[in-house]
Amino acid sequence: MNLRSRITLGLLALSLLGVEPAVAIPSLTTSPTSITTMLDLDGTGNSFTHIVKVADISASTDNAQGFTLVINSGTLSKPGGTAIPFQVTTVADGAEAASASDFTASSGKPYSFKTSTPGTRDRDVYIRYTSATLQDPGSYSASITLTISDN
Repeated sequence: MNLRSRITLGLLALSLLGVEPAVAIPSLTTSPTSITTMLDLDGTGNSFTHIVKVADISASTDNAQGFTLVINSGTLSKPGGTAIPFQVTTVADGAEAASASDFTASSGKPYSFKTSTPGTRDRDVYIRYTSATLQDPGSYSASITLTISDN
């Protein structure tokens, strides 16, 4: 019997930070994917690693040194349930889906994407998580915070 639960990913609490006053203002646009409200949890006795695209982002600056985008990972959680740690990464928009080796920052650690020239970069945001073998069923939630700053 494969029992699946749905989790809600309260996605993309956005934080904008401009470093250089009134010269170059970085911008960030985010759009969560529809799957973020229905991430798979594995059934009783099963545990698999999932890599899921959770958002599309567009980041830009006119700063000559580019920008740094920092994305915080964390845990999917629910009151009284076992938390599920997740990692984050990005790939170029429309590129192949992220693979396990693309997740270089551990859960709870920030992931950084840095550019060295002005312009716009469109990226796909992915999470990687593994639920427990006997994961508590129910609705889980999490937030992903993105911060952009000029270099």
